[in-house]
Amino acid sequence: ILSYNLEASHKIYLIHGYGGLGLELKKIQNTIKKNHFKSKVIKYPSLSKEIDSIGKALFDKIKQEAYDTISFVTHSMGGLIVRSLFGYAQADKTFPVIHRIVMIAPPNKGSPLADYFKEFKLVRALAGPNLKNLTTDSIVGSSKYPIPTSEVGLIVGVKSKKKRFTAPLVRENDGVVLVEDTKMGIERDVYYIRASHTGLLFNKKVKANVISFLKFGKFVQG
Repeated sequence: ILSYNLEASHKIYLIHGYGGLGLELKKIQNTIKKNHFKSKVIKYPSLSKEIDSIGKALFDKIKQEAYDTISFVTHSMGGLIVRSLFGYAQADKTFPVIHRIVMIAPPNKGSPLADYFKEFKLVRALAGPNLKNLTTDSIVGSSKYPIPTSEVGLIVGVKSKKKRFTAPLVRENDGVVLVEDTKMGIERDVYYIRASHTGLLFNKKVKANVISFLKFGKFVQG
């Protein structure tokens, strides 16, 4: 079992979400660096390339770097990119062992916001190819991506039960994703915190819990 003082070469990849730039993950990355992990923020064109295309490119990049084990910290759609990558990794025995994944606010079953906005032709044109991939549709939406077999921890924001952006977010949500739609059913641990979808990335408790799961496979809560 891997521990904090890894003898094998190990690297943590941070994957931003839809419309992100990667800069929003810097505070979490700084915390990771202070805990002596190697890390890299992966930037990608979320508005122009399909999730599967991004997942394959990430798979190829990681394979070239040739670490023994890897872990991921993802925000929002970044979790779906890692799930897509799993489809390629499972078929390649030479790919590094994927040890742990911390998913922050992942739309693992999609988001009602995507369901709402996909009905508008202009929005579809501007939003790019991933809008449909973020829907709750069981065939073409987020649920279609492979389920990870490594240890997964979810950090879930609980902001409001109110509607936002005129979309039907009528149950507990972070302003973008319903709490119930973050889950895949295989999570090792789940940490709930009152914070918004993007605000999670700048929360001190979130940063502490990211490190806790990366080290020990569980959250410290708090």
